[in-house]
Amino acid sequence: MAFVPDSWPVLRRVLLRLGLGSWLLLLANLAVDMAAVPVRSGLAAAWLVAAWLLWSAVPVLAVLLPAALLGRGLTSSAMARATGRAARPLVLALLLLATLLLASAQLLVFLDAQVFRLFGFHANGFVWNLLTTRGGVESLGAGPGLVPACAGAALLALGLQAGLVAHALRRVRLTRARRRCLRCTLAWAAAAGLLFCFERLTFGLADAANERAVLAATSAFPLLPPVRMHSFARWLGLERRRAGPDSLEVGPLRLHYPLQPLVRDPAAPRWNVLWLVAESWRADMLDPAIMPRTWGLAGEGLRFTRHASGGNGTRMGLFSMFYGLHGASWFQFLAENRAPVLLDVLREGGWDLEAFTSARFSFPEFDETLFAGLPAARLHEGDPALAGWQNDRAQVGALLDSLDRLPPGQPFFRFQFFESPHARYAFPPECAIAQPYLPELDYATMDLARDIGLIRARYVNACNHLDGQVARVLEGLRERGLADSTLVVLTGDHGEEFLEHGRWGHHSAFSDEQFRTPLVLWIPGQPGRVVDALSSHLDLAPTLLAQLGVATPAAAYCLGRDLLGPGARADVVVADWDHLALVDDRWRAVFPTGHAVGGPALFDAQLRPLDDEEPFWAARRGRVSQLLEELGRFAR
Repeated sequence: MAFVPDSWPVLRRVLLRLGLGSWLLLLANLAVDMAAVPVRSGLAAAWLVAAWLLWSAVPVLAVLLPAALLGRGLTSSAMARATGRAARPLVLALLLLATLLLASAQLLVFLDAQVFRLFGFHANGFVWNLLTTRGGVESLGAGPGLVPACAGAALLALGLQAGLVAHALRRVRLTRARRRCLRCTLAWAAAAGLLFCFERLTFGLADAANERAVLAATSAFPLLPPVRMHSFARWLGLERRRAGPDSLEVGPLRLHYPLQPLVRDPAAPRWNVLWLVAESWRADMLDPAIMPRTWGLAGEGLRFTRHASGGNGTRMGLFSMFYGLHGASWFQFLAENRAPVLLDVLREGGWDLEAFTSARFSFPEFDETLFAGLPAARLHEGDPALAGWQNDRAQVGALLDSLDRLPPGQPFFRFQFFESPHARYAFPPECAIAQPYLPELDYATMDLARDIGLIRARYVNACNHLDGQVARVLEGLRERGLADSTLVVLTGDHGEEFLEHGRWGHHSAFSDEQFRTPLVLWIPGQPGRVVDALSSHLDLAPTLLAQLGVATPAAAYCLGRDLLGPGARADVVVADWDHLALVDDRWRAVFPTGHAVGGPALFDAQLRPLDDEEPFWAARRGRVSQLLEELGRFAR
């Protein structure tokens, strides 16, 4: 018969042994994250160890302290008199609940470590959005092994925690329960207190003194609570005042967008608009060896060689191209379900609007932003049962069929989102131009260090399939006699990295590979040419609106510029969920916009941290101030 402790001294010893074992397991779990962060000083290493020992104990204490309070009551003499022997099953249920909660904590820490290892970010608002939004988990394309692997990890965590409980119970059976050693308890409490003070003081003072080595090490831990000690650091003489702002936060203000009504010349051409976007299509994939048909067609349009997305992920990338605004403003527009003025102009002008995607319009929430107000019947999504390349083929067919149903002379807007280059980089056998390649990309079984070359070959093959589908759309346009009356945009939502700077995929860093994309524009009357000037997704909406006859200044509705007008860009701004990066030919400055820890991180063009930040601030302080103004321009 299973042994169940029926006295507080015995239960206390069980909980203590369970807590110690669970803490050691969590230490091993978090060690995966620690190995992935830079340690550039002795102080950073000391802080990292202290934080590792301290914060791995927090989930254990969060479970076992309430369990101890409940257990104390259940094993009291008053409870025994009131319930007789009924306290035993209650104590057993308490131990079972503690086991389940601790196993859940172990599982969450383990899964977070795997996400951090693969993608470079922890569980945050973006991950929560992905898990809770329709189509979010599906968008991962994780492979058939993910669910069994997660189930196996859950069973392993549960088994380990159950084993700890069984071991604790067995040891208590064989050992006479004794009074707690007061000196031992005080020693543990004193050690924990010193550890807590060292970790919090070091973190707070490092933040105030802008000690980048310590702040860089904080990336090892998910949900790390920040601490502000600027007044204390100033009293100690340690504060290092930054030459610019700590963050570029956008407040919860209501929109004032646009600043004035857009006016379109009724005599301007009513060009059709065809907007083609490929998932994860990085700049160097528009190559004659990889995408020969698209490369040939690009020679007839304007091909921009230094183009940047406004984000290193899909949400911010598409938001920046349709609105011409920085990605940090996404949350305000989502909250008010505000469509871009580009769609307002087309809708009010009588254009026929339809959008096609091989993914979902609900994740990211483009049905509530980009295409808000467009009837659901006009938003065509992919089939989750099909691979990305299969959905691309089906959606291209549906798009071309929709053009055949239009009355003669009816201007139209069509949007197509391709999935072929999205991980897991699926493609048909005839597109396997890069050999060898990984036969199956499964997050549960792949090894990035070992397989990255084979994974990249899959991506190249997927881009080769994309080539055929892009050409199919453009050639279909010509076959229908619509090429000379259609503005065509071809670009990617963002790029894709293959460990060139230590990351795989996107949404994890502001490297060229993650945010540089191809851009080709076909504009009636414009001869084909190569444009080497810097360009951004923010410039697409004002360029198209100018071609459609909108005379309202671009500054009234966006932060971009007409790519065919005067002037030039000196930098681009790229966003992720919690940051904005200001990127030019010399520097990359990454500013928190949400709940990210620490102040700005400054790098050179090769993504090496700056040892001396003063030259950046001396040259770019005014631009950073302008960036702050831009974030609030369309809010009241």
